Amino acid sequence: MGSQQFLDDELLQRRIEKFYGYGNYEGKYWFIGMEERGAENFEDANLRINTWANRGQQEIDDVAEYHEDMGGWGKNNQPTWNKLIRILLSAKGKENICLKDVHDYQFEKLCRKNQETCLLELLPLPSTSINDWIYDKYSQLPFLCDRETYANYCVEKRINHIIQSIKEHQPKAVIFYGIGYEYSWRKIANIDFTKIEVAKTEDSKKHRFFIGKNNHTIFVMAKHSNDRGVTNDYFHYIGKSIAAKLAE
Repeated sequence: MGSQQFLDDELLQRRIEKFYGYGNYEGKYWFIGMEERGAENFEDANLRINTWANRGQQEIDDVAEYHEDMGGWGKNNQPTWNKLIRILLSAKGKENICLKDVHDYQFEKLCRKNQETCLLELLPLPSTSINDWIYDKYSQLPFLCDRETYANYCVEKRINHIIQSIKEHQPKAVIFYGIGYEYSWRKIANIDFTKIEVAKTEDSKKHRFFIGKNNHTIFVMAKHSNDRGVTNDYFHYIGKSIAAKLAE
């Protein structure tokens, strides 16, 4: 019988307390999601956490350099990033956005340490989905016994840190993706939002997003790219709405 594998709990604790995402806090455009996708098994989780440690345990890292060091920076478009890039390019006035435009931006500029974007995560540990949880098997940290206990342990602290980071750096736009986390997004933004409904799409439904602003920053709450029936035009429309707000 093989011995049980465990992650380094001391390192795991530091990752939970310190890691927030990728890119540049001085960037004009910030994206904030629920959590990074990954950690399919012990080996994947261990690789991701140790790569972060070996790169200096940074609060935010360069996304390309990190994934190169992890051995997984290929040439395929990442679906979630694809839609976020479409928002950004549309906000910057780009028309007729094609897959090559998205591809080029992802591999040259997205979440690089000296570029214009920042991608933060509400939760610090990668996971394959909200229905999967492997950390109870590979860690002895008591608050990782299940996903709910983990979220209760760290979400409010991370919300407060993100609020302070936005106040300090004053990005031009913050896009929250995943309407299911509306409570957290509203708490971070602390503004009044206007609901916008985009024209009917291929599933015959109107898809909503929310937009508002304070003195320094435009905030958007958008659907996740994995949501059923949401097309590229939905994300392009959000970008154009951000551009219109910036021009006010």
